[in-house]
Formats: sequence, C-alpha cells, structure tokens
Amino acid sequence: MNTVFRSLLLLVCFSGIAKIFAVDHWAFQPLKRPAGDSVDHFIEFGLNSVKLNPSEPAEPHRLLRRLHLDLIGLPPTPKESAAFAKSPSDDHLACIVDELLSRPQYGERWGRHWLDLARYADSNGLHEDSDRPHAWRYRDYVIDSFNADKPYGRFIREQLAGDEIDPGNPDAWIATGFCRNGPSNEENVAKNEVESYRLDQLDDILSTATQVFLGQTIGCARCHDHKTEPFKQTDYYRLLAVFENTVPAYVPFKEQQLGKPELRPVKARAKHKLLKDPHIRALTEAGGNVLTTRVLLRGNPAMPGEVVEPNVPEVLRRLGQTFSVAATGKSTGRRAALADWIAAPDNPLTWRVMANHLWQHHFGRGLVGTPGNFGVSGERSTHPELLDWLACQLRDNGGHLKPLHKLIVMSRAYRQSSANREDAAMVDPGNRSLWRYPPHRLEAEVIRDGILAASGNLNVTMGGPGIKPRVPPEILEQSIRNKWPRVEKESSALWRRSVYVYLKRQLPMPMLDLFDSPDTSRSCAARFTSTTPTQALALLNDEFVNEQARYLAKRILAEQPNDSVRALMERVWALPLSDMQVAEATAFVAERLAARTTEPDARKLALADLAVVMFNSSQFVYVD
Repeated sequence: MNTVFRSLLLLVCFSGIAKIFAVDHWAFQPLKRPAGDSVDHFIEFGLNSVKLNPSEPAEPHRLLRRLHLDLIGLPPTPKESAAFAKSPSDDHLACIVDELLSRPQYGERWGRHWLDLARYADSNGLHEDSDRPHAWRYRDYVIDSFNADKPYGRFIREQLAGDEIDPGNPDAWIATGFCRNGPSNEENVAKNEVESYRLDQLDDILSTATQVFLGQTIGCARCHDHKTEPFKQTDYYRLLAVFENTVPAYVPFKEQQLGKPELRPVKARAKHKLLKDPHIRALTEAGGNVLTTRVLLRGNPAMPGEVVEPNVPEVLRRLGQTFSVAATGKSTGRRAALADWIAAPDNPLTWRVMANHLWQHHFGRGLVGTPGNFGVSGERSTHPELLDWLACQLRDNGGHLKPLHKLIVMSRAYRQSSANREDAAMVDPGNRSLWRYPPHRLEAEVIRDGILAASGNLNVTMGGPGIKPRVPPEILEQSIRNKWPRVEKESSALWRRSVYVYLKRQLPMPMLDLFDSPDTSRSCAARFTSTTPTQALALLNDEFVNEQARYLAKRILAEQPNDSVRALMERVWALPLSDMQVAEATAFVAERLAARTTEPDARKLALADLAVVMFNSSQFVYVD
C-alpha cells in the first residue's frame, strides 16, 4: 500500500470516527457552571497539576501600561503611572479599571477586535474596489455598542436581523451591515453568473456568521459533507434557507428618521445611481414569495437536489438545539429565529466562543487556541472548566462584557510578571498553564496610536467617514480605482486613531499592513504576528514616524528642557527606567548632537533620533 493511499485511508477513517462521536464533542455540550469562585481558582489548579507556582506580581508601572493598552489601546501618561506607583493597592487598581472601561477609547479599542471578525472595510474589493461612502456607520455602531456595554445577545440579534426585530430603529438597520461587510462586485456581474454570484454573497454571510458567533466552519459543507466536522451538506443548505429571501438594501435617513429602503437584487451589469444623501447599508427581506431552497449537488446551481427548510445542523438537533420560524406580514422571520437561537442562554457555543475572544485579547492567546474553530478539528481548551466558568459569567450577567473584563484583569494570573523562569520553562515551555503573563506584540493600530499619543498629536475626535493619511507616492500608483489622495503634509485631521483609517481592500495602509492588519476579505479570529526586517526599517525610516518624533522632541524640550532624555523615554515607554538606560540614551543623544551641530535645531533633531530608536524598541511594540 503506497504512502499516499495509506494517508488518504487514515484521513477517511479519522473523519468517519470523529463524526460518529461528534455528538460528545466538548464544545457542543450544555453549558454548566463549574465549581469555583474566581479566575485564579482554575489557573492555580492547573499550575498545581504540573507542580508549578505562579510568577510574582508585575511591577506597578508595567501592570498599568498593560491595563491601558489592553482596555483602551493607549499607554498611560507619566502622571498616571506615577500616581499608581505611589498607591498600587487592589482598591486603587479596581478604580482604575472601572475608569478605563468607562472611557470612550474602550469602544474604539475593543470595537476594532470585532471589526476583524466582521471583515469590515470601506471599499468593495474585487475588480472595481469602489467606495462604500457610508460603511463607516457600521464601524461607529460597533464602537458605540461596546461603549454602551450592550448585552451580547442583543448585539447578535441586531447584526443578523435588526430590520426584523426593531424596524423603526436606525441602529438596528445599521447593525445588519455585518451581513454586508464582505467583498462585493454588484455592478460587474455577467448575465450567466447572476445566480452564482448571489449564492457566493449568501455563503459569505452564512460562513461568517457561523464562524464568528458559533466558532464552526459550516461553510466548508457547501459542496459536500464536511471532511472533518459532523456537518452534512444538507445542514449547510438548511442554514442557507435562513438567508435565501434576503437582498441588499440602502435605507435613506435624516435626523434619525428612516426612509423607504431601496432594494438592490443582484442583476447582470446593474448600474445604480450613486446615493449621495445619508443612507444605511443594510440587509432586509426581498418580499413576495419565499424562495425554495434546494441542496445544490457539488454546490452547482445547475444541479438542484432535495428541498430543505431552515433549521440547525443535525448534530446539534440531536442535542436538543433547534429553532422555529414565525413569519410576520413583512418578513419571513427566519433571521430573527436564527439570531434568537444563537443568542439563547442555552446555546453553549455562543457564550464559550465570546468568552474565549475576551481572554484571547487580554492574554494574546485564547484558552482555545483556534478561536474561529471550536469544532472537532479545532484545539481543545487548555483550561476547559475556566472557559465554561467565564462563559457562564458572561451569560448570567446579561451578556455584559465589562464585568467580565474586570474579573479577568483583576485576577492574579493577569497581574503576574511576564519575566521568564527557567524552572517553569523546562516543565511548560509553551506557558499553557499560565505560570507567567505571556508577552505579545501589539497590533498595528496600537503601535501607530501609541506614536501619536507619545508625540501629543493624537486627535481624539470620534466617528464619521474614514481618514486617508499619507501614503508613499510609489505605492499610490497601485491605487488604480477609487484612488487614494496624494497628501504632501499631514495635519491634525489625519492624526486620529487608526480604527478610523479608511480601509481600502486593494490598498491597505502600508504601515498597518506591515504590522499584520487583517485581510478584510474574510473574518479574522486571530491575527497573524510576523517579525520581519522591513518592520524595523519602516519604524526607522517612515516619514510619519520621523515627523512625530520631531514633534515629540519639540514638546519635551519646551516642557522639561533640563531632563529631556529621561522625560522623552518615560513618555514613549510608560515604564520605569534604570540609570543605565538613561545613561546609554544620554550618550546616544550626545553622539547624534555632535553629528548634527551644523544643523538648525540640532538639539531637537538629536532627541528626535532617540525617539525613533525608542519607537523601534521591543519595550514599545510589545506588551508584557
């Protein structure tokens, strides 16, 4: 038996066995609260099982920086760091956590995580990559929802069926933009491709929704039974039937008053008028007769098979999970039924998946290392009882995220040092038992925002259309359609937080792209983190970085001319400094000053050189 055939046979056997026992898969089981009263109860139990102790608490400056970057995506000021260092009590820390969670910057930070999942962008992608002039309303809806601590169940229901559950509320219509965020090419569809294109768009909605809310890869069953998961092709089309009667809609509104939705079914080479007035990109029902859904053999529209009705996958029905559809006069009610089932307190997948997302963004890795795949082929949780306890906490507090944030960041596990320990690394080199806080690289947006915060130029204006900062001229040539403007000199209007940068699919902003901003063509549950020479070169040579370094140097010289080196370092790193670090930096500035003696503003430029080096340091681009 040759090797290839043996491998295929083993794969088929494994797949078959996995499907037989999938009803017992841990993620499908009912959610029951484990015995325990805190995060640390479960973490310390795991540590004891491998005979390890947790690390010492992190020093106050480092802990405060960690908290600020996690909760609002911006470093603390030197004044904030000094105040906490004087009184690093648990009560003081709890007050700081509450205050950070109440800041509007919290929604900007955690809304960005959700936009990764929702594959948000401001342009259509594909061939035309045309502008979506009001897509930003969905982005602002997400940020506002996080700031308001909207119950997660409500958040789900609005994004899948806002037009059905609350038709008079503009925010509910905006929320359905979740279903419209994927790439589209509605004005360039050939006559013989209309049905295939429509099905591709519905597949994008179905695949994204089931992965984001349930952590399942059901989209892989479009053309055949899933190869590794217990989902049949009929399961895929039962879920597709939920969205079969939907159509893209543009809803005019003024002063929060909704107009009549303009429906835009897919048509060959359809040319629609450009809507200049405010409107909402939404998804709604097409009206009229409900389309019949058939299983498509091999996913081919020309090969229709059996008729199916909306329902949940068979493996979940066997565990008592189902939903029933109640049509209304204007709607099939199918999306509302699906959304109610997903958001139900007894749906174990929903609450486990979201609890894991929160843990992931606080620790750099989820308890389940495959946050978009809670299926048979995904990873098991490193701390299954902790995951269930967190999921129960989230579910039982009404789906509010902020209390769960506080539970996590107030834990001893979160507050411990990130320093390496050789004894523990020998036993658990991957830190799966969390014997230390895991250091991890900051996201692209936080790096850019941190540079602006350090320079004092961060524009805190919230909401509205995306900004288009300066892009190198040689890259602008790649922007053939929906062109990026040429910016000779940036101003404060372009120094807003990176969550507001216009996301053009065919031309991602180079600095953000270089530091692994997500591919917006699909849902991103966990960003890839790369380490490349070009990242260091960009932080050393990028015009934006050097410009902000000069602004920082000018500000420091005006505020603290007698101790400018130390003051600049504290502003950038938000960490305590050793005498050796200050001495090395002082020597560097003296060397740069000697090299620039003939230049005007030599002192400022020498300090700016130091700032550039510090922006390029591990202490700046990592959280630990």
